[in-house]
Amino acid sequence: METALPAAGFLYWVGAGTVAYLALRISYSLFWALRVWGVGNEAWVGPGLGEWAVVTGSTDGIGKSYAEQLAKRGMNVVLISRSQDKLNQVSNEIITCA
Repeated sequence: METALPAAGFLYWVGAGTVAYLALRISYSLFWALRVWGVGNEAWVGPGLGEWAVVTGSTDGIGKSYAEQLAKRGMNVVLISRSQDKLNQVSNEIITCA
């Protein structure tokens, strides 16, 4: 039984190290989530990332909102959609608003 004690001590430190690593990793992820969602990321999105943005599903919902916001921030936006009529309508809306 006394030969098992060093192994148990080693496994204790492996477990403690794993718990500490996971706690730090989760804390870091929560910090970044708070920074992005709580503080905002407007400075990170825009022409500083490049001149062009590709938005799929850009005729409805979230895709349309992304396309509008990126165009307002001065980016050239490539719109992708299944419906050509909706695509023309949204592109005209974005051109007149931006």
